[in-house]
Amino acid sequence: MAEATDYYELLGIGRDADQAEIKKAFRRLARQYHPDKTGGDEASTEKFKAIGQAYAVLGDPEKRAHYDRYGRVAEDGGFAAGDVNFDMFGDLGSIFQSIFGGGFGGFGGFGAQPQQRSPGSAQPGQSLVLEAVLTLEDVARGTDHEVKYQRLATCSGCFGTGAAAGSKRERCSACGGHGQVQQTHRTLFGYSTVLSVCPTCRGEGEMVRNPCDKCRGKGRVPETVETSVRLPAGVDDGMRVRVRGGGDRGVNGGPDGDLLVQVRVRPHERFAREGRDVLCEQPISFAQAALGDTLEVPGLTEPQALTVPAGTQTGKTLRIAGAGLADPRDQQLRGDMFVTVRVVTPTHLSAEEKELLYRFAQLRGEHPGKPEEGGLFEKLLSKLTGR
Repeated sequence: MAEATDYYELLGIGRDADQAEIKKAFRRLARQYHPDKTGGDEASTEKFKAIGQAYAVLGDPEKRAHYDRYGRVAEDGGFAAGDVNFDMFGDLGSIFQSIFGGGFGGFGGFGAQPQQRSPGSAQPGQSLVLEAVLTLEDVARGTDHEVKYQRLATCSGCFGTGAAAGSKRERCSACGGHGQVQQTHRTLFGYSTVLSVCPTCRGEGEMVRNPCDKCRGKGRVPETVETSVRLPAGVDDGMRVRVRGGGDRGVNGGPDGDLLVQVRVRPHERFAREGRDVLCEQPISFAQAALGDTLEVPGLTEPQALTVPAGTQTGKTLRIAGAGLADPRDQQLRGDMFVTVRVVTPTHLSAEEKELLYRFAQLRGEHPGKPEEGGLFEKLLSKLTGR
């Protein structure tokens, strides 16, 4: 295990240094040990890398707080405790650019050089994303979703070359077919050479002198696609279904992009979802709760039989096995349906119902109010007739 390095000691600052002091120390040491200044001396180069790594941590308040909390950092970049990941060379490139106003050429890629591409190289097509809004019933059954969208297709006039009939693509004279041009700048350390994308061919390395009339030299044209995408049962909100090759066509033989259909599921008025399981509420009567019953309740695709045991209390959750949703990756796996019963107190009772409930309460030793014997008219008639 490599010996740990103290970043504060490396930059020659105290642990209470503010960001301005850290930046000032880094600038001074970076100028002193930069390879353009030291002629590529190996020891100085390693020192230069270590200084950049120290600033990448201490110059970032979040990483610095993590470092202060957990202690030293090994020479290989791994923290002694915790986990803070960063790309040292990528971070240094952005650090140098923000502090010195540009990247350094010719050393370790710190200048964030553009990637060189050979002329006529294959390029993959762009993947496209569409949204499909489904109901929970669609999710339960699975659905063939109709989509209509635009993508870039290979031009039929030039077969993707971008050149008109009888002509062809030519090597860019500005960059010699490399797709990049060199620019030399004077810096604090002397002269530095930086590579940039060729503005003439835009990095292609080739040019079209006589462009195709149909695609105007681009090699691809927009086309409208109408198709049906199978969304399997059980797809969840936010899930993406990939259609291979459904995106933009590739360039120069590159692979086609994909079509990604992102699922959105509308809220349901009755059912809630938890993974493959569905949840709902079901009102039942006092008699069904007390005596038990088997009743038919709505399901997502078809009615389901719910068995209510005798003595069921309100709020009890009952399970109907296999009545939930399928797993989109394995349709043989299904969730369950969980029904929470709610005992409903009747509000409109007939005289006979009231009498029966009164007698039931008396049998249980309860003392409810006695139900009225008939209405007002019956009471008046009874007094008049003496009955």
